[in-house]
Amino acid sequence: YKKGYRYKPFLNFKDKNISNLFLLSIPMILGGSINGLNILIDRTIASGVAEGGISALNYATRLNGFVQGIFVLNIVTIMFPEISKMAVNKDFNSMKKTVSESLILVLLSVIPSTFGLMIFSREIVYLLFGRGAFDNNALTMTSSALFYYSLGISGTAITEILVRVFYSVKDTVTPVWNALVAVVVNIVLNIILSKYMGVGGLALATSIAGTIGMSLMFYSFRKNFGSFDFLTIFKETIKILAASLLMAIAAKFAYGLLLNKFTANISLIFAIIIAIIIYSILVVLFKVKEVDSIINGIKRRLSQITSNA
Repeated sequence: YKKGYRYKPFLNFKDKNISNLFLLSIPMILGGSINGLNILIDRTIASGVAEGGISALNYATRLNGFVQGIFVLNIVTIMFPEISKMAVNKDFNSMKKTVSESLILVLLSVIPSTFGLMIFSREIVYLLFGRGAFDNNALTMTSSALFYYSLGISGTAITEILVRVFYSVKDTVTPVWNALVAVVVNIVLNIILSKYMGVGGLALATSIAGTIGMSLMFYSFRKNFGSFDFLTIFKETIKILAASLLMAIAAKFAYGLLLNKFTANISLIFAIIIAIIIYSILVVLFKVKEVDSIINGIKRRLSQITSNA
């Protein structure tokens, strides 16, 4: 600047990279708008279903999003640069292997979370929000919404991964079309289920629509990238489901026993700790595929800390 150089904004729309950027970003912006529209429709219908319906959905959505943020987004953030490199190099076999491993890793986290949110939906809502003007009616509506939202966590998590795969090959249109179908399904189910199930019906509609969206993404993935190792994913998912079910039974039983000595909130915290321990043991015993890589990663990290100490 001291030598006479001056910076000024310059945007050349004829530049190939700039034009490609805009072409790719438009569908992504539309996809984000579709999700926003989905939320708006849910809230609009909730306002007419029951007093406090919007607040119940908001609280349940925050808890649902918390689980997604902890487990799903971290894995997606790590995975995306890797599959992008593979996509650039046209190494689709390695890309599919990485996607398969990422899916198992995500399911390893979100399936037990789903079981936990289902069996302790009311207790969790009471622990976090059960004070002040948050009465029994609000507790019932919010816990119902959380219960049914939790059914769609796995579908949403898988969709997040598959969407990134299409982004890595510069296909931002396919996820938008699939999202549009899911929104239409959600609107139809919202109208039907809210009449019979209230706020819980709206959450269930979202979960069903999300699962359908996930199925469409899987179909698009196979159509674009060929055969996929669904058998391995299915086998590992069965193991994870079995471990999660046993964990849930043990946690619920432990919670009932703990209530004899502690308050509901303290009992819930202890039950969650017990659930984590039991689930960790079970997935090791069941030899879930990605558990070894997690254990090895922890060992490497501990060895690094020990060597630096």
